[in-house]
Amino acid sequence: MRIEIRGLEQLQKKLDAETFNRQMRGLTRAVAAEVQDKIAPYPAATAGNRPAGPRSRWYERGYGPRWMRVDGSIGGSKTSETLGRRWGFRQSGTTGTILGNIASYAGWVHSAKDQAEAHKRHGWMTDKKAIDQVVRSGVIDRMVNTILARMGW
Repeated sequence: MRIEIRGLEQLQKKLDAETFNRQMRGLTRAVAAEVQDKIAPYPAATAGNRPAGPRSRWYERGYGPRWMRVDGSIGGSKTSETLGRRWGFRQSGTTGTILGNIASYAGWVHSAKDQAEAHKRHGWMTDKKAIDQVVRSGVIDRMVNTILARMGW
């Protein structure tokens, strides 16, 4: 996602580089946080997230695949990388912020290009949809206007 602010060059000339960069980093971080708020929540659990009876198999969020043995005990393989807790921000240049998820399977869950059909059916938010929602909400314009007003523009 790229944010374009008309008249930014004039603002940049008006402010010292440190102030300008600090404000732009704050803006891009705030926008990335808005996108994270849209993309990070898990959809409602389905029948595939809980046992269905003896000898059933399911996926337990935060753990991984689980199964019920004939004797009623539960087995499993702790493979979850806790997708929901793997979001983070990284600075990109002097004025940009990158939002990402370091879980190895994040792309199959959240990428509009690579999302697995099962995740699509279960309602996992994609990166494109989250960004579109943030842009359409008008929150970016409000943030930009707030920052510009604070800087006397």
